[in-house]
Amino acid sequence: MVLSRQEINVRRLLARCELMCKSKEDHLEKYLESLEDMLQGLRRQPDVSIESIKNYQKRVMNLKGALGITTSKYDEFTDPQAMREDLLGLRHRNTAQGPNLKDLDQAIRYHEDIQKNVTEEMLNFAKTLKEQSKLANKIIRKDTEVVANSTQLTEQNFSKLSVESAKLAEHSKRAWKCWMWLILAAVVIVFINMVLFMKVAKKTK
Repeated sequence: MVLSRQEINVRRLLARCELMCKSKEDHLEKYLESLEDMLQGLRRQPDVSIESIKNYQKRVMNLKGALGITTSKYDEFTDPQAMREDLLGLRHRNTAQGPNLKDLDQAIRYHEDIQKNVTEEMLNFAKTLKEQSKLANKIIRKDTEVVANSTQLTEQNFSKLSVESAKLAEHSKRAWKCWMWLILAAVVIVFINMVLFMKVAKKTK
């Protein structure tokens, strides 16, 4: 079944009000008043099913209940006879007092633009966060490589130092042995000289 423009607007505004109720946006009560006016006009259209009107009215009442609103501008929907009576007696008045569909479309487009901007900002934020994460990971990888290279260089220097220390210890050991032999040779030479000196001294006497 093809929906009328007014019923399409009722559905759009009703869906928008339900989203606003979930996000607890301001001015929801004002939109509910407009929605009630539109629903009242929709009740006078013979091509709209009773079940659809009851469903719309139930959703409006749920929204008003969520806001703690207990009053209503219009009587609750009853039967088709009441609709026909309203259509015959009050069509002109309700048409004059009905909502401005142009303003309604502008309000809906305004909220859609806000949601679109919020979505774009979220996407840009996610993109920026992703780029920053990549940059941070790149910096961390560089720092890790520097630390690894420094550790490797330290190990190499330690190995070289150990080798040089071993060589120095071996050289010191050899030098100590050389000095010991020199001292021993000097003692032997002095001893021999003393013996010879004593013999020469005896012959002189």
